[in-house]
Amino acid sequence: MKDMHFRIAGWVLSLLCILAGSYFLWPRIHVALLGIVFFYAGIRVFNFSTFKEYEEDRRKLLFKLTK
Repeated sequence: MKDMHFRIAGWVLSLLCILAGSYFLWPRIHVALLGIVFFYAGIRVFNFSTFKEYEEDRRKLLFKLTK
């Protein structure tokens, strides 16, 4: 059950990062770089919270957060 909550929280955080990245893409090149960084962070959070290859890392993080 904790893993599902962690997964949903990761999806929400990923969506927020991607939305923030899309907001920063347009004005200037330096601001567009910030948008690209937000997009990348959003994709990494989504991958970390979703796929089985990161399951052990998620357990370690949950253990550290519950201490």
